[in-house]
Amino acid sequence: MHRRRYLAVASSLCLAGCSASRNADSPAGSDSNSTGNSASPPVGEPDDPTPTDEPSPLRTLDDFESLDSWESFSGTLSADANRAVVGTQSAKLEVPAGERTGGITTTFAEPRDFSDVVPGLAVATDELVVPWLRLVDDDGNEIDYRRAVKGGLPFERYNFGVDAIEPKFDSGAVREVHILVWSGEEARTVWLDDLHLVPRPETGKVMFQFDDAHVTDYTTALPLLEEYDYPAVTFVNPGRIEAQTRGADDPGGFPRLTVEQVHELHDAGWVVGNHCHSHPRLPELDAAGQEREISEGKAWLEAEGFDEGARYFAYPFGEYDERTLELVDEYHDLAFAGGRPVQGYAVNPRQTSRIGEPSAEQVQTAIERTAAMRGITSLFFHQLEGEFLTAFEAALETVRTHEAAGDLDVILPGDLENEYLAHT
Repeated sequence: MHRRRYLAVASSLCLAGCSASRNADSPAGSDSNSTGNSASPPVGEPDDPTPTDEPSPLRTLDDFESLDSWESFSGTLSADANRAVVGTQSAKLEVPAGERTGGITTTFAEPRDFSDVVPGLAVATDELVVPWLRLVDDDGNEIDYRRAVKGGLPFERYNFGVDAIEPKFDSGAVREVHILVWSGEEARTVWLDDLHLVPRPETGKVMFQFDDAHVTDYTTALPLLEEYDYPAVTFVNPGRIEAQTRGADDPGGFPRLTVEQVHELHDAGWVVGNHCHSHPRLPELDAAGQEREISEGKAWLEAEGFDEGARYFAYPFGEYDERTLELVDEYHDLAFAGGRPVQGYAVNPRQTSRIGEPSAEQVQTAIERTAAMRGITSLFFHQLEGEFLTAFEAALETVRTHEAAGDLDVILPGDLENEYLAHT
C-alpha cells in the first residue's frame, strides 16, 4: 500500500475528537479535519500532499472524547474519566442481564473509504466478552470483525479479524459503524477507546505455526512444507524435548521432538520459538513460577542456538493474566494469542492474533479471504493427524494457488515484526 494513499484514507475518517497523531501518552485534542459526522475531504486528496516515510502508522478514528456522535441500544453509554488509552476518557457500555447483545452505533453523513484499512479497538472488561465491529455500506451490506477479550486485563488495543461478510459489501462506501458486545445472559460492563485503523499489506500474508513439540512437526509437516518450499514456526517446550531425547515417558502420552529433530527443523528454515519450559497453565502459577517457566524456555532456545526464535512466544493453552503479559513483554518481542483471521497490521505485539486447528473448510475460507482482502492470518496446529492433517494439507494447496496468482505470501514472525506492526 502506498503511504500517501493510507494517510489520505486516515485523514478523511476522523470522528469527533480524534487526533491522527496522538499516542497513548499524548493529551487529548481535536484534529483539524475532525468535524463530527460532517463530510470529509475526498479520499486520495490529503490536506498535506507531501509524502511521508512514517512506518505503518496506526490512526485513531475516534478517541471517545465526545460521545455525541454515538447512539446506544440494549445498554447504557456513558463517559468514564478514570480509564482511557488515549485522551482523557473512555466510553463505558453497560449491558444489563438478559439482553445478550448491546452496543453503540454512528452514521457518517457521507460514505467513507475503508478499502486500504482494517478497524480495531481498545477494550477492557471485568469478564470475558466477545465484542465485534460491524461496518455497513451505503446499500446496507455488512462485514463483521470480531475479537474475544479476556477479563481483568489492562486496557489496550486489539486487532479484530473477519468473522462474516456479505458478498456485496463495499468497503469503499462505509456508511455506519456499530460496536457490539455479546454478553450472554449475564450483565456486562465494557470500556471502549481508540477506535482505530491499521493498514492492510500489499498482498495477503499467511504464517504456519505448530505448538507443543509434537514429533509430527518433523515426520509430517516438514516434508509437506518442503514440497512447497514454505517455512514454519514451532513453539516448543524444552522439558518435553529433553524428556523425549532421554527416552522418558511423556506425561501426555504423545511422541515429541528430540533435540536433533528440532535442529533439523531449524536448519530447514523453521523458526523455533518459546512455549514455556513445561507447558503450564500460567495464570495458575505465582509470579516467580510464571517467570521461571518463561525465562527457562527462552534460555534453552538461546543455549541451543535458536536466538531468533527465542524472541517469540506462544501462550500455553492460550491462557494468560496481567502478570503473564508483563513477563512476556519483558522477555519477548512478539507473543501469539487467540483471534480471528484476516487481520490488518498487528497493533498489540504481546497479543498477536492466530487461529488454532481450523477445519479444512475454515482454513480455505480464511485463506481465500486473506488473499482477497489483503489480510494477515496465522494458523497453528498441534499433532498432525486425521482431520487436522486434512486441514493442513488443504491450507497448503489453497496458499499455493493464491501464491501462484501473486496475491499471497508465507511469512515468519520476523517479517511480521519488521514489516507489519502498526506504530502509534
